[in-house]
Amino acid sequence: MSIMIVEPFFPLVINIIKHKFNIMVVFEWYEITLFLFLVIYLIVTLTLAMLFLKKYLEVKKIEFLYIGLLVFIFSLANTIQWISSFFLVAFTGQPLNPTLMYSIQGFSVLSLIFGFLFFHKLILISKFKKNIATTLLIMIVLFISVIYYIALFIDYSLIGTLDAKGWTALTWTSLSNILFTIANILFFVTFLLFILQALRTPEKRIKLKGKLLLIASMLLAISVSSAFALDFFHGAVYWLMTFLLIHTPRIVGFIFFYIGFTLPSSIERIFLKEN
Repeated sequence: MSIMIVEPFFPLVINIIKHKFNIMVVFEWYEITLFLFLVIYLIVTLTLAMLFLKKYLEVKKIEFLYIGLLVFIFSLANTIQWISSFFLVAFTGQPLNPTLMYSIQGFSVLSLIFGFLFFHKLILISKFKKNIATTLLIMIVLFISVIYYIALFIDYSLIGTLDAKGWTALTWTSLSNILFTIANILFFVTFLLFILQALRTPEKRIKLKGKLLLIASMLLAISVSSAFALDFFHGAVYWLMTFLLIHTPRIVGFIFFYIGFTLPSSIERIFLKEN
C-alpha cells in the first residue's frame, strides 16, 4: 500500500529518496523538524555521556560513572524508540508497537537512580542520613516504575496517546503525568541541594560549578514542565512549542550540565581570570 506524501521543502532531495528506495513518505515539515531535533538531542546527549564515562576512566571517580549512565540511559529512553518508529513509518507505513515504545520511555524514570547515587557521593551530610535518603529515593522511583509498567501492560492508552501516524507521543495521561512529576521533583530537589551546597562554598571554582549547574537545572526544569502544557496547543503551534520549550532547553541544559560538572579549563580561565 503506498502512502501519500506532503512534501515540505527540498523537493529534489525527497524525489531522489523516493526513487532510490521506491517509497512514499508521509510527513509534514514540522514532523520532520521534530525528528531532526530528536536526532540532534540524541547525538548531543550521547556525546556528553561518553565524555562523562571517559572522565571516569581518566580519574576513576565513581560519580562520573553514575552521571554518565544517567545521561546515557535518559537520552536513549527519550528518543531511540521515537526515532526508530519514524523510520518504520517512513519505510513500511507501520510504527513500532506502542507498548514497546512506552516501555522504553519508562527507563527515563529508572535512570534517575544513577542520579541519586551520584548525589549520594557528593552531598555533604552525614553518612547515615545519606544512606536513608538515597535508599528512600530509590525505593520511590522503583515504586513509580512498577505502577507505570503495570498500567502500561494493562493498556498502553493508560500512559499516553500517540500522534495520528503513531510514531511519537502526542499527549500523556494524568496518571503518567503524576508519576513523571513525582520522579522529576525528587530529582530536582536533590539536584538543587547539591547546587546550594556548591554556591555556599567560599571556593571560587566550586561556586562557578554551582552557577553553571543552576543554569542547567533551570533549562531542564523548563523542558520538563513545558511537557505538561502541550495539551493547550494544537497543530503546528503544538510542534513549535515542542521544539522551543522542550527539546531546545533540554539540549542546552545537558551541555551546561556537562560543563558544570567537569568545568573544562577553557571555561575556568574565562570566568575565573584574575583582574
